Order: sequence, then C-alpha cells, then structure tokens
Amino acid sequence: MAIPTPSDGPSPVREAPGRRVLPQYGQFLLVGLTGVVVNLIVFSLALGALTGRPTLDLAGSLTFTSTHAGVDVRATLLASVIAFAVATAWNFVLNNAWTFRTRGTHQHGTRARLGLYYVVSLGSLGINELVLYLLVFLVPPLWGQGAGIVAGSVVGFFGNRRVTFAPASRGT
Repeated sequence: MAIPTPSDGPSPVREAPGRRVLPQYGQFLLVGLTGVVVNLIVFSLALGALTGRPTLDLAGSLTFTSTHAGVDVRATLLASVIAFAVATAWNFVLNNAWTFRTRGTHQHGTRARLGLYYVVSLGSLGINELVLYLLVFLVPPLWGQGAGIVAGSVVGFFGNRRVTFAPASRGT
C-alpha cells in the first residue's frame, strides 16, 4: 500500500487533512451537549432510585455547599456508570449519523463501531469518574458529574475520530 502524498489529492472520505477538525469537533460537542442532558437526567433518576431520595430537584442540586453529610459515594458512582451507558448509546447514534458521517465508507461496520465507541468512551468514563470522585465532597454530585463529563470530552473526540470512525483505507 502506497503512502498518500500531497499530490494524491484529498481522500474520498475526508476533506483536506485538518480542515474538518474544528467544525467536526463543534458537531461532536453539540452531540455531547445533548448527551450531557441525557446523562444528567439519567444520573439524577438513578441516584434517586439507588438512595431512595429524589434528586431531580435542579435548584437544590445546583446549590453550592462545601459539605454533603450522608453522601453515598458508591451510589453516586454507580449512578454515574448507568448514566454513562445510556448517554453513550445516545451519543453513538447521533455521532454515527451526523458528526462522523462521510461520503465514503468507514474502516469498521456499524456493530464494530458501536463496540469501539464504548471502548473509547471508557477512557472518558475513567476521567469522568476520577473527577467526580475528587469533587464529590467539595461540590454537589451533579456539579461533579458535569465537571467529569467536560474533562473527558477531548479524549472521546480524538479517540473516536481516529479509531471508531476511521475511514476505510484507500485500497479497500
């Protein structure tokens, strides 16, 4: 397989290298924003179900306090994992249909892309969980979850761009 040179012209799948990164990252962030909403709603509902306390009170949840007596760390982290699973499926559908849609073909089929999307997203989840764990006693859980989501977005974008939604090789 020959290495593409600048004289080969643009790939049939992508525009000139680097030109689509910023608009594509903007699309990824917009999809991610909808995923944040899904994540936070599912997180709040799951946390409420796990602790027996309703948590969808956004005004109370968004109030900054430095102490949280009775925080159930395990329930908070489990609710985060549940929210991650649901929001990741949501984001995959939107990113597959819009953000990383190409005129050509992808290196992997849809099922493989879904699996890879979850694998890449696990890296983002690891960052999310670390940030949430570090912040859980300093800010309300919903704030910590939001900060964790933001921290993992860059890893998610570049991992998915390079692995999950990689274009098919020219020879295929």
